[in-house]
Amino acid sequence: MKLSTIAHTFSDALDPRTCAIAAALIAIASCSGDKVVAAPKLCVPGQQLECPCPGGAKGVQACRDDGSGFDLCVCVGGSAGTGGAGARAGTGGAGGGGTAGAGGVDTDAAIPGQDAASADDAPEAGGSRDGNGHDAEHDTSDATIADASEDFPSADAACVGEPIRGEKKQSDLYMMIDNSGSMNEVDMGQTITRWQNLGQAIPVFVNDPANVDMMVGLDFFPEGGNNPSCNVMDYTMANVPIDLLPGPNGMQANAIIAAVNGRTRSGGTPTTPALTGAIEAARTWQIAHPDRSLSVLFITDGEPTDCNPNTVATASAAARAGFMGTPPIRTYVLGIGPSTGNLDSIAAAGGTTMAYMVTNGRAAALAAALASIRKRTLSCDYSLPRLEGGTLDPSKINVDVRVGPAPAPYIPVFNAGTAAGCTDVMKNPKGEGWYYDTPPPGTPTKITLCPNSCGPLQITDGSDLNVLLGCVTKSLPPPS
Repeated sequence: MKLSTIAHTFSDALDPRTCAIAAALIAIASCSGDKVVAAPKLCVPGQQLECPCPGGAKGVQACRDDGSGFDLCVCVGGSAGTGGAGARAGTGGAGGGGTAGAGGVDTDAAIPGQDAASADDAPEAGGSRDGNGHDAEHDTSDATIADASEDFPSADAACVGEPIRGEKKQSDLYMMIDNSGSMNEVDMGQTITRWQNLGQAIPVFVNDPANVDMMVGLDFFPEGGNNPSCNVMDYTMANVPIDLLPGPNGMQANAIIAAVNGRTRSGGTPTTPALTGAIEAARTWQIAHPDRSLSVLFITDGEPTDCNPNTVATASAAARAGFMGTPPIRTYVLGIGPSTGNLDSIAAAGGTTMAYMVTNGRAAALAAALASIRKRTLSCDYSLPRLEGGTLDPSKINVDVRVGPAPAPYIPVFNAGTAAGCTDVMKNPKGEGWYYDTPPPGTPTKITLCPNSCGPLQITDGSDLNVLLGCVTKSLPPPS
């Protein structure tokens, strides 16, 4: 399988110049041409250093005649090696053009104080690397590679491949809307009720051209009017099933508008069962539509009432279970009016950091909040590519992000394991990273950025995300 870089862009078009950059490479190829800048001397020609060999033996690496780096590790009894020092064979490292030595090379064993590869390690002009990181025209497949020593740094960072356009996951929303009696209240400074303001904001949202081809559905709570149902199952059946906006002749948009306009407001606020039911419905739909990415949008104007247990803490637990489940379901929260309580904790537990609050309930502010939520749902999920004639190894995938356009640098984002890893304050105090929808040994179909890694990219135009295939996945390092 040929090593590839899946390049995702947060703008509608890729930057016309794309450079594959490996941190371990000292050779720099110009994006506008094929010229390779010569590497500075990294060692004294003829200089020799010890290197590890199989069985704990020691070999010797000699500096090349041009001082551009060290040749392969010469081990007693070994066979010819391939690649330049500092490139992991079999992981697509930049070691294909190195000089063959008489023994195997510990390709993880970059010499301390020396960059892992040099200009001489690049394939010759017109050549290409195969899936093992070798120069395809100079492959010595029978090479014996010395075992890695833990005392030397890994050179997986040298993995680099050709950039291709990746597929961003389409984001969708399942709305659970509070139609309790308090939605009939008129907030200070307003002349119409909270529900009427929401009724004006919803048509703006569903008819927004930016939401074309977004899939949206909705349900309401409480069920049962003045005797609210506390049965989770009553909140798992959509009032308007999830479908594409706006739909043929605006059918889906009109169905949502009609449902909101026709809903009677009464009863209390059974937050926990309603949110739990919405998450269950969303997960069932998500499993049936793995090519999409569905989140719950919970819209409410009050603190939890009725039912037992039904508190902010139990609602937060439901949101957390949704976010940490398989597949993960994120919960966005929109609070309307001045008496919503601590909705931030529900949003944070659901993987979306904090709630959106419209304390005065006016329609324009609600429409703006809905538009912001739509934007926040974008770009956190990325489909894994489907390779022709091969399968992906989820243990060899890494992620780099660039906040803003070039020349901003790419920064590695480490694997957080699961959605729970995004909020583990002991192991991940910054809340950064990425995870699979279905972690290995399952078969993942997408990767998702943790909210703290995704947020800066969402609000910064020209940001990019690269998915590197073929290099051993880098997990979160221990907190410093």
